[in-house]
Amino acid sequence: MQRFLQDNEKLKVPDSVKRQNLYRELRSFIIKYPGNENNFLFIFEGVNLTYKQVDSLVKLVDSSMSSSPQKAYADVLLKRLSVAETGKPFPALTLVDTLGQELSISDLKGKIVFIDVWSSWCGPCREQIPDLKKLYKKYNSMGLEVIGISMDDNKESWLKAIEKDKQPWKAYCELRNWRYNKFAMRFSIFAIPANFLIDQNGILVGQNLSPEALRSWLAQNHL
Repeated sequence: MQRFLQDNEKLKVPDSVKRQNLYRELRSFIIKYPGNENNFLFIFEGVNLTYKQVDSLVKLVDSSMSSSPQKAYADVLLKRLSVAETGKPFPALTLVDTLGQELSISDLKGKIVFIDVWSSWCGPCREQIPDLKKLYKKYNSMGLEVIGISMDDNKESWLKAIEKDKQPWKAYCELRNWRYNKFAMRFSIFAIPANFLIDQNGILVGQNLSPEALRSWLAQNHL
């Protein structure tokens, strides 16, 4: 299943086709192995499934697995999708930087907006920065905006990471522990890197995309 998840994401086909492939494969697998201990994890790793699809897959898992610690993965995903579901308008969001300047995501309508949720202490997050910078450099003049939202609670560490990585985009950070971070709580962010891709019409078209998947989407949409 892990191999299928990776290979499906690499396909050069519309996201809607990937989503249907993924849903069909997961449904078939869970029906065949309803008691597999990794079912909830596989559902969680399924990129861009809809709330309805995730809910239906969860209901296929054997009831004996309801007490499994891994069920938390599915619960988190359903909670996140109830707020921000792929294929629907991205919810109203206003960010405030450390100088008190506000940015409303709705003001960026007409742009492609990629929200990158990261932290200075997150190795995998920072490993993606060079690839994101290349995409930003190539597509910014064509309408791509990248917004960095950090989960740091130490201002010095956050700013040093931005400087070291030479991040060229707007950066925001509440400087709060995850337990009290309003953005993290609202969007059920319990693991990073995480991200949201919003199209020119304000529609959420992707979540938790790899730089390669983002590159593919931008190319398919002729940016």
